[in-house]
Amino acid sequence: MSKVEIVRAKNICAGERYGLDHLCMELYQAETLLILGNCSSGKEILKEVLIGKTTAYEGQFYWNEECLDRKRLHEIIQKHEIFYASPDEVLIESYTVAENIYTVRSGKIGIKPSKKAMQIQTANLMKTLGFPLDPEAVVRDLDYYERLLVCLAKAVSYGSKVILFDYMDNILQVSHPAYLKTWMARQKEEQRSFLIFSEKYDEVYKLCDRVLIMSDGIDKKIAPVSTILRHEIPYYWLGEAYNSASPSAGTNSRISYSMQRGSSFKDSRCHNILGVYDKDWGNGEDELKYFSKLYHINREELTAYRYFFDDIIESKSAKKKQYIFIENREYDKLLSDFPMTHNLMLPRNNRELLSRTSRTREEVLEQEFYKQFDFLQNRHRQYSDYFFYRLVAIYRFERFRKNLMILDNMFLRLDIAEEKYMREYIFQLAEKRKVILISHRLHEVDQTAGTILYVEDGKIVKIDTMGQE
Repeated sequence: MSKVEIVRAKNICAGERYGLDHLCMELYQAETLLILGNCSSGKEILKEVLIGKTTAYEGQFYWNEECLDRKRLHEIIQKHEIFYASPDEVLIESYTVAENIYTVRSGKIGIKPSKKAMQIQTANLMKTLGFPLDPEAVVRDLDYYERLLVCLAKAVSYGSKVILFDYMDNILQVSHPAYLKTWMARQKEEQRSFLIFSEKYDEVYKLCDRVLIMSDGIDKKIAPVSTILRHEIPYYWLGEAYNSASPSAGTNSRISYSMQRGSSFKDSRCHNILGVYDKDWGNGEDELKYFSKLYHINREELTAYRYFFDDIIESKSAKKKQYIFIENREYDKLLSDFPMTHNLMLPRNNRELLSRTSRTREEVLEQEFYKQFDFLQNRHRQYSDYFFYRLVAIYRFERFRKNLMILDNMFLRLDIAEEKYMREYIFQLAEKRKVILISHRLHEVDQTAGTILYVEDGKIVKIDTMGQE
């Protein structure tokens, strides 16, 4: 049976910087297409055109093979045949789930059916969709995943044929993608199609049939997910800059070498890096208490890995940290509030603090920073603030020459190319010190650490060492 095309974009140009440059795309009925692109790829402009936020574009759209002018595309969007399931765009926080789903039917906020009718209709809809949501729950009390379900339910209530949504893997829990995949499979039986926008590939590809890789507003590659190799994606984003602009271009990068010889990421993990995978990590627990407790509860299992815990044990007994802990959420905020030179120049001692030449030292540090990470000055590539802040945070503490550095969720919100640079930087750090990576997402540590501790409720349930299957 041949595929039925529902949306086609041909030579679409829109926006200026980071816009679309003759982009082509096809979406078929009962298909999930992943739009994969970094922050400067143009995928946001594509989304804005498809949902009617941007009307100034050149090129041609087709709907069920019908050629569309701007007016006809606008009508399709107004009828919600294309629906953007975005909690920030769609939902009103002060309204209940029922009110959000059955509000704005006439185009005016506040015009609603009776409260009882909304609750009955919403309860029936949730039962049909299998969503565990209370119609009377206020949206502001829901987490991101539950809000996304409300948006998806609203799309179904409209009878939308194409549903767009953003995949936020740093917010979704481990069980959520599998649930979404099952639900989307049922919806595709009713000939609904999905467009998922993401900067990540690690988990979201499991939901999709095909992937469109975007860069510089161009469709660099579109293919079934089964034919896409993860490590080739940054090449489409950066081209030759992927190799030449790497922080470790002057050395034999473990990752680059691994790619060239065609082996897996697992074979390239560094023995001086310990990964800790804990799905419950990130609940605000102090890192010293966490690792001390982890070691004492699992002392027997960790005998061979005491090397990584010596500085933590010494810190607890001496009541002074003998290691560096970089917690990404704290430094994301700190680094965004102060000038870069202030962040790079963290005095190591009183002499450095009181030195009259501190300003000169700040300038030297900034020059050295941009010399090491010269790819940041690439005008053809926009890097996210998260990536920049992490580099600065690690670089500032690298000067302290501690034997151990603990990095918390260092790949959170980074795109694939940024992950590649960050991973190589971590490999460089591990050549001179021990590094512990801790994350609630397995793929972050799985592709970097030589040994991985799988932790559940404070106990180690599995230890995976490089070279073991």
